[in-house]
Amino acid sequence: MSHIEDNLGDFLEAGVLGRDQAALVHEATRRLLLRVRPEAVALVDAFDHSDYALNSAIGSSDGDVYNRLLKMAQRNPFNATQEGPAWNDILGPFLNRNAKSKL
Repeated sequence: MSHIEDNLGDFLEAGVLGRDQAALVHEATRRLLLRVRPEAVALVDAFDHSDYALNSAIGSSDGDVYNRLLKMAQRNPFNATQEGPAWNDILGPFLNRNAKSKL
């Protein structure tokens, strides 16, 4: 269902599905997700993916969510400097300009 929904435009363009059928796909997907939701964690755990493969701070087997989340944020290149990568090119010149009112 999710594959059909993700590519619904292609199905509509090819004439495989019509507007009414597309609406049914959306509704069926929503209903199925509501049914699966209570078991989502158990279903994902059943696949036994490694923490490395999932690369998720909040879905780790050791349950240490907060420390993992902090470590992932610290390793992110956007957090390598206090200002961030956009400072020199975009924000710095914009915020530090000596603009005067034209009034």
